[in-house]
Amino acid sequence: MLEEKLGIAMHWWKFENRVSDSMLINVDWIFKAGEALYQSIGILASEKNKGNTKMFKGTSSGTNQVMIHLPLNPAKYFHLRGILAMTADMYRITSAIVKNSETGDLKPHLNKIKRSSNKFRDLRNFFEHIDDRLTDFNEHGISGETETNCGISYTESAKDCFHLVFDGSSFHFSDEKKSKERSFTVNDFIPIFEGLEGLYNVLTSHKMHSQVYPPFSSYCNYKALVK
Repeated sequence: MLEEKLGIAMHWWKFENRVSDSMLINVDWIFKAGEALYQSIGILASEKNKGNTKMFKGTSSGTNQVMIHLPLNPAKYFHLRGILAMTADMYRITSAIVKNSETGDLKPHLNKIKRSSNKFRDLRNFFEHIDDRLTDFNEHGISGETETNCGISYTESAKDCFHLVFDGSSFHFSDEKKSKERSFTVNDFIPIFEGLEGLYNVLTSHKMHSQVYPPFSSYCNYKALVK
């Protein structure tokens, strides 16, 4: 298991670099979230989720119109929410570490995880506050002429309209009175795993009681997810 080997590496890296236990506890939690993220992405990536957005081709000019196309079964929807939750954990923890700790050689990799996980903030916030988005169209619906990339064209007379569409590679959604889009493919998550691999390589490079550690790919073979 990654945690067992990583625990040994962090123990000796800590003494070699004179860092605090609290900082490494947080780093350890990043890997825990990263493994959960990797497993959930693997499940979603195991099946193509290409949706049919042709049903939405055309214009919308009404009031409070709702268009939802989310072709994910309950299990896959569960993993979608888990993925977004893990990106939140990774962003918040890396932000706290970089702000409050001396991180040395870990810093560029922590920053990479921070930037890459924050990319999903808008989509994460959308689902975290889905109650608002589904009930308060005056606050989050689209009014006026608006073009989307999911086949929906809102006319000038459209008022407080809502859409949520997943086309298999991107989410399209109305939020804060805007039409937003977030790419959601395996490739979008690769920088997060590259940051994790960089952390792992630094932590396992200690010279105090050095040993040969398994490559990061033996725990998270993220490159194999890309087809």
